[in-house]
Amino acid sequence: MKVPSYVGSMAGKDFLNTNDFSQEEIAKVLKAADDLRASFRKRTPTPYLPGRTLFMLFYNRSLRTRNSFEAGIYQLGGHAHFLSPSDVYTPSLPEDMVPYQTEAIADVGRVLSRYGDAAKWTIGRGHRVIQEFAKWSDIPVLNMEDDIYHPFQALADMKAIVDVAPKPKGKKFVVSYAYSGGLKPLAVPQNCAMIGTQFGMEVVLAHPKGFELEDSVIEMCKKNADRYGGSFEVSNDMKEAFQGADFVYPKAWSPKNFMPPYSDKVNKDAASEYQNKFQDWKCTQELMDVTHKGKYMHCGPADRGQEVTDEVIDNPRYSLYFEQAENRLHVQKAVMAMVMGSKRRR
Repeated sequence: MKVPSYVGSMAGKDFLNTNDFSQEEIAKVLKAADDLRASFRKRTPTPYLPGRTLFMLFYNRSLRTRNSFEAGIYQLGGHAHFLSPSDVYTPSLPEDMVPYQTEAIADVGRVLSRYGDAAKWTIGRGHRVIQEFAKWSDIPVLNMEDDIYHPFQALADMKAIVDVAPKPKGKKFVVSYAYSGGLKPLAVPQNCAMIGTQFGMEVVLAHPKGFELEDSVIEMCKKNADRYGGSFEVSNDMKEAFQGADFVYPKAWSPKNFMPPYSDKVNKDAASEYQNKFQDWKCTQELMDVTHKGKYMHCGPADRGQEVTDEVIDNPRYSLYFEQAENRLHVQKAVMAMVMGSKRRR
């Protein structure tokens, strides 16, 4: 069997945030994903990681993330171990992170490093947790989602974009708030805006006042736009933002001022009451009509009837919803093949 050159090309590297890599490096991941997707559709075996072990640590329930990673490592010839909080609690962190206290991250990271080849984390809060685990681990640590970033969703999203627009630079990409009855994290819109600016797109972040993203993320988007020749702006008008857009990504997230560290505690009732004022922030056919033959995007699960109408999400002419979901499998396989395909990093 001929092993592609991308296997092991990033051996031992962590994958915590797309912005840790250059546009050229991310483009190589997307190209590898294209190769793996083609093999998958032809049912050509791709056992590039025989016998490799993937540890998956979850603090939140998951459909797409768990199943796409488990299927992906199996298709690459390895296998996955699922770990829940009752199996491994992590800490030795600042006091506000200490609810998860039993065994220190330094110990967990070094123990799992002796057993397997990569570890992947998804938790409700804790980019700091993932960074600490990566510090102590001798194997690659891959971020399946945290409170700030969702890098593999961003890869899947960019893969969907380049499949229909091979040269995304200059295309208008609207990352917009959309109403949902539940409180949702900021990770997806933040990573979407960042990777869009990484590829030189004209990114518009649209949201009502009070739904601002993290200041550090906004700063990264501006720096990316300067570096890669795109643009970044913020709008508080959904319809105005959609005007002439090539891609729109209407997605719910929570008003951050009701959550720590911006408030003393999580105030769900006040947050819900505030966001209920913006139920008109919904992706409809009327809004799609003002785009430039725009493509609809969402990470899933989309709240039908709240974030988006059925006539939009189910329209194969412009909905990329299911393509994005499929791409999770292939971009994740690409990164696993690239970082797990050779020697350990230490």
